[in-house]
Amino acid sequence: MAFSATDAAFEGFRLVRRNPLALVAWTLLYAVLTLTALFSLSTMVGSLEAWTVQVEAMESVDQPSLEQVMALMSGFGAIMAQVAWLLPVSLVVGAMLGAAVARGVLNPSRDRFGYLRLGMDEVRVLVVTFVLGLIMGLACFVAFLAWGLLIGAAKAGGGGGAAAIAGVVGFLAIVCGFVWLSVRLSLAVPITVAEKRFAFFDSFNLTKGRFWPLLGMAILALVMVLVVQLLSSIVTLPLGLISGLESWSMGADQDSEAVRAALDVTNPWVIAHAVVEAIVSALTVGILYAPFAAAYQDITGGRSGAIDH
Repeated sequence: MAFSATDAAFEGFRLVRRNPLALVAWTLLYAVLTLTALFSLSTMVGSLEAWTVQVEAMESVDQPSLEQVMALMSGFGAIMAQVAWLLPVSLVVGAMLGAAVARGVLNPSRDRFGYLRLGMDEVRVLVVTFVLGLIMGLACFVAFLAWGLLIGAAKAGGGGGAAAIAGVVGFLAIVCGFVWLSVRLSLAVPITVAEKRFAFFDSFNLTKGRFWPLLGMAILALVMVLVVQLLSSIVTLPLGLISGLESWSMGADQDSEAVRAALDVTNPWVIAHAVVEAIVSALTVGILYAPFAAAYQDITGGRSGAIDH
């Protein structure tokens, strides 16, 4: 079935309007994750200071021993281990939100807890997105490797001018290929949630012949996200400057006490900044993800939209 790309692009706003409490639930999830991450980072400041002293001491040694190098690497590994939990937790939260948005579009009546769950739907979404992410990453690696070889061959055969042309053409080809693959795989999460199975490549069948409408829908949704983020910066930027998070994130030279202050989750300004950022992130997720669930529903005629939980 055909679908309206323009109509689907606004599904995120309709979802939030139908159930504003869903936005509240997503915001709380983001805020808890953000504040917990800030607290975890604040515990690393002292360890980083000590490790930096070790690095500076080693720089004054002409030929550091293997034991010194290993001790330095071990210290850095111990520091990173303190925040190692962020990656898996972020992946789980991303899967929960992706499944929640799809669930909200495909079956809006099941709205308890803002459509958030932690069950097999989320496991399937996590696995599917992780696998597809690996595939796209591998494809990009191979493409850029081929690009480098192409530039090298062009330079050897035709000089700098030929290498420059090959570089530009090759880069544009990689970008176009990445966009094409992203669009063709864009319905994987809605299919996974709606049909309760691992839908790794089923999106190719549904997106066949619909590349341009889906691309236009994605671009329109992205433009709306940029507008939301631009407008929200009127609030987030001052809060970030007051709390110290903005100047710290921009890489300003600050002592450890300033960094600790910027990461202090008991500071009301830090909490306010985290909450506002969480609201923007939650709204962004709805704006970006919901159109693809709406496109899936329109293309399939809603045949698989009866989600029972």
